[in-house]
Amino acid sequence: MKELWQQPDLSFGFFSGYLPIAGTKKELHYVAALSRNNPATDPLVIWFNGGPGCSSMLGWAQEHGPYTMGDGATNFTFNDWSWNNNANMVYIESPAGVGYSICGDPAECKFDDNNSADDNLVAVLYLLQNKLVALQNNSLYISGESYAGIYVPQLSLRLDLWMNNTKKANPEAWVPNFKGFMVGNGVTNWKYDCDPAYFHMSYYHGMISDRLYNGYTAHGCDFSYIDAPIPPNLTGPCQKIYSEFQNQTSLVNEYDIFGKCWKNSGSKLTAKRYTPFLNRKKSHELGGLKEVPPCVFGGPILEYFNDPIVKQQLNIKAASPKWDLCTDNFDYTPQQNATYWIYPILLGRYKMLKYSGDADGAVPTLGTQNWIADMNWPIVEKWRPYYITNMYGQQVAGYTEKHAGGFTFVTVHGAGHMAPQWKRQETYHAIFNWINDIPI
Repeated sequence: MKELWQQPDLSFGFFSGYLPIAGTKKELHYVAALSRNNPATDPLVIWFNGGPGCSSMLGWAQEHGPYTMGDGATNFTFNDWSWNNNANMVYIESPAGVGYSICGDPAECKFDDNNSADDNLVAVLYLLQNKLVALQNNSLYISGESYAGIYVPQLSLRLDLWMNNTKKANPEAWVPNFKGFMVGNGVTNWKYDCDPAYFHMSYYHGMISDRLYNGYTAHGCDFSYIDAPIPPNLTGPCQKIYSEFQNQTSLVNEYDIFGKCWKNSGSKLTAKRYTPFLNRKKSHELGGLKEVPPCVFGGPILEYFNDPIVKQQLNIKAASPKWDLCTDNFDYTPQQNATYWIYPILLGRYKMLKYSGDADGAVPTLGTQNWIADMNWPIVEKWRPYYITNMYGQQVAGYTEKHAGGFTFVTVHGAGHMAPQWKRQETYHAIFNWINDIPI
């Protein structure tokens, strides 16, 4: 593909197609943007957006693709900080039924954290063995954000198991050159992530009152696991405090607490906040989830990917659903144990990066720091700032700390949930220094 509407130069190599899930009627849509530098030697990075139910085309269109559409824009413009400057990028829309991905038989599309990961493994192996064969020995990294904090470690665990079993059966067999994985603002441990951290973050940022926070303490409230598939039974006073917390923060852009709340047509901004995790739909209104989540800019993106010309240029099949940023029109059941338990299994065998925009209320930095502290891994590089140089000179881009076994934690200062979208240079610096084993 040489040209795409509003994206005139794709001469680096751009592909759009489908990855069939063997033995089923499911097909996962993907796009690939080859490296502008050296595709033959640069790493291959596979990206998943979260939700569950959000399209990975969002990462390509708004965050780190070769052309991006910023908040408030109506057209794509060249992205100086595209990740395909130095990596071969692949974006997979998962699970089936999300974005352009096809669920040919609804009976096959009842997902949880395990079988969605099984499909992702099949898709990645098919991609490497049938689509991007020339890149199948490049260094491979699995990446994603938000609910991909579940997808990415689960897929990495399965990839590791598949590689080990394949080599045991035949030491000469091909396996991917899997180097590690990275997750941005990702759900990892329901005990700490999402509202358990957002409540405290809201207080520290002056978004809820002293009275409410002191009431939380006085009544012995604990919001741990409040967003989990099996939430706790709160006492009456704690339920009231939780409800008031939601009301007081309902019109704050949860994805970027200092950012604009975009009022999208078709979105219902209610007293109950939208959060990106579909297990909450029993107790929280989802508003305009099938179009644009409240406070999130995306109307022109929605129009772009449903344009017949764009769909034709992207080789979208007739069986594909109407494209949505996020959809709840599929069956997904999250699991209580999330993915924190996977990290110790893979620690010391693969590089692992957790980066976190520190203005995110959906999966706050505080929750990530709490579950990392629970791991009690030795620190090999102490907490310190890292820097970029821009038009204002040297600036603090965030903070970083490294733990034994190859686990690196990075904050992106001033970024919300989609750090590569709102702090492009800062995130790019952290990601590619980490990939290239250069001190962040």
